[in-house]
Amino acid sequence: MHQNIGDMIVCSPILRELKLAFPNCNLQVLASQTNKEIAQANPYIDNVIVYKNQWHRLLPLLIKLRNNKFDFAVELEAKIITKVILMLRVIKPSCILSVSKREGRYGIDPQGVHPYDYYTNVKINHQRDTCIDILRLLKINCINKKYDFFYLEKNRQKSQLFMSTFDSKKIIIGLNITGSSMEQRISANDVKKILLGLHSISNNIFVILLHKPSDKEWVNELISNDKSSYVFPSYPTESILDVAAIVDAVDLVITPDTSIVHMACALNKPLIAIYKRDMEGFEAWKPKSKCNYVVFSEDFESLNYINIDTVINKSLELIKMHIKKEL
Repeated sequence: MHQNIGDMIVCSPILRELKLAFPNCNLQVLASQTNKEIAQANPYIDNVIVYKNQWHRLLPLLIKLRNNKFDFAVELEAKIITKVILMLRVIKPSCILSVSKREGRYGIDPQGVHPYDYYTNVKINHQRDTCIDILRLLKINCINKKYDFFYLEKNRQKSQLFMSTFDSKKIIIGLNITGSSMEQRISANDVKKILLGLHSISNNIFVILLHKPSDKEWVNELISNDKSSYVFPSYPTESILDVAAIVDAVDLVITPDTSIVHMACALNKPLIAIYKRDMEGFEAWKPKSKCNYVVFSEDFESLNYINIDTVINKSLELIKMHIKKEL
């Protein structure tokens, strides 16, 4: 699983279902530095092997894995990645199962290259369902398609201590500003409009601005004196598990298209997800939960044109439907 954090959350159901179907199996995950924490916290995984993207370190590890003589390898990349193909060639499992590929790289036709033994149904649109189709290849009937996300007790305690500083009767909204790129960041002007709009709903709403430690100064600049009574920065989220613990603790999440979308779905958190108007990408990665609403930017490339009124109105709807606190 070489992917980013959101990708790993989306394919998390197969880890659970594999372990439930074959409780005595030895389920190992080859993880990157980016997503290793999620894998290490997952109780369905027996062993997490973390690798660095450097051949002189990677090759000895792959040879060691080859000695394990794996029965099956599962490859979950949405794209054809030559390096991953070579890695699996070195590991040499008895059988390789792969998700169907949406994109090639360096001019490779995704439908013209099939280096593995079995593939999922190419007609499936959403990446979660594509990953779950791996289970069909193993004759496992998947009934529960819910995402999993696990964090540690130390993360829970940090979140609990922070949340204890707020009145438990307040409706706490976690607002994430940044996405996976600058184009997927909510502009400072729109952030201020969202904050004012949420405050106009009720004085009983507090907003926590979720942010990386490196964004602390920029986030503090958004909290002007007139907002300091109801808008607060989160504590430094030094790991993705810290982020998960605070997402689990708030009442509602508002975020651009990033891993926090899928994290909120895994944790059954009411969610406003903001996407650019790339409908093909949206169909593959849209949120999967029973309590979310998606707001699209008018721009195909960025989040520059968001209907703030829709964000506020849909937030109010989700609060009334799913949050048992008085406005």
